[in-house]
Amino acid sequence: MGAGLPAHVHGQAVRKALQEARRPAGLTLAQLRRATKRTPSQVRAGPRFLRKVAVKEGLPPVTYSRRDGFQMSDQSEVWISYERAIFQAELHRVTNFITGIIAPHARKAPDDEWIRLVLDQLGGVKATLEVLTRMER
Repeated sequence: MGAGLPAHVHGQAVRKALQEARRPAGLTLAQLRRATKRTPSQVRAGPRFLRKVAVKEGLPPVTYSRRDGFQMSDQSEVWISYERAIFQAELHRVTNFITGIIAPHARKAPDDEWIRLVLDQLGGVKATLEVLTRMER
């Protein structure tokens, strides 16, 4: 259905399915596929679109967890859990980038102004993400 449909059409279908869901925990990708009669790619386009328009349309954010699936919850605990998961994933990416790319570059060219700036700035980003992933509410 609707391979060439715009993202907002998939977004509205996902929104409707999430709002009609009987489970307070949300819906898995497979459940959203069945409820919306869309492909996995189209279902994933739905939350991406909804995240872009959530504030403007007064919607709660679309979150995802392996345990609960996709949700449009009004509970801040759900939002914080999702935000922490995103911070953790970004921390992992930044750490791997520093270790695998930036540090070897800095070792080879320790006087390079560019790499020193990058290393300093990414060190700050990494520290911030570490604080955000560990911070208690």
